[in-house]
Amino acid sequence: MNQPVTRASVYAFYTDALQRGRNTAENLQAATSERFNTLLESITEATPRTALDLGYGAGTYTIALARAGFDVVAVDQIPCDPLLRRLDGAGDWAHRIEPRQCLAEDFTIDENFGVLVAKDVLHYLARPSVEALLTSAVAHARGENYHYLEVFTAITRRSADGQLLRIEGEASYSPESFRRRIQRIYQGWDLTLLWSKHAEQDSRTGLNCFEAIRATVIAANQAA
Repeated sequence: MNQPVTRASVYAFYTDALQRGRNTAENLQAATSERFNTLLESITEATPRTALDLGYGAGTYTIALARAGFDVVAVDQIPCDPLLRRLDGAGDWAHRIEPRQCLAEDFTIDENFGVLVAKDVLHYLARPSVEALLTSAVAHARGENYHYLEVFTAITRRSADGQLLRIEGEASYSPESFRRRIQRIYQGWDLTLLWSKHAEQDSRTGLNCFEAIRATVIAANQAA
């Protein structure tokens, strides 16, 4: 049986890593992906200049959106201090960012965001929370909207001594179960769903401590 990892310990791990500016096996400090960059460059003025970044982490995607002219609500459970330090003395775009310390599943989506980003966060949530968040975002979408999601499915975690681990309450999607839910939630949207294998190594042992199939979702609502 998988050994449970508490959500409190996950929170403590990420809070410490981001407060100290440390990178991790998952590369928290990585630049925005080429897929996201291509999407951002393709967005026209017809898209509302508002954005939501759920689980912003180090703030890289939040900053990219703000620099592109979006007013960004940046939501994460960790304290806002690390992001605010990155913004200190930054350009005129920094005023477009509104950080909020909040669990992603507790954030209420009740307005139209032109762009929604959720990278490497939704798999930590319970399935009903994932689906409620995305359903609400779709329900409030008006005009040309874009959602960019990166979600891990088929996850295997191991401790340094090889024990299987799981995080309490996480979605635990298989690729097929995630595909079905995304297709149902985004009915009527132009939907691109891409898959790639992902692995992270334990720096102490050199062995894989995390393996998964990463789903990249690019959903476009181009209704007038």
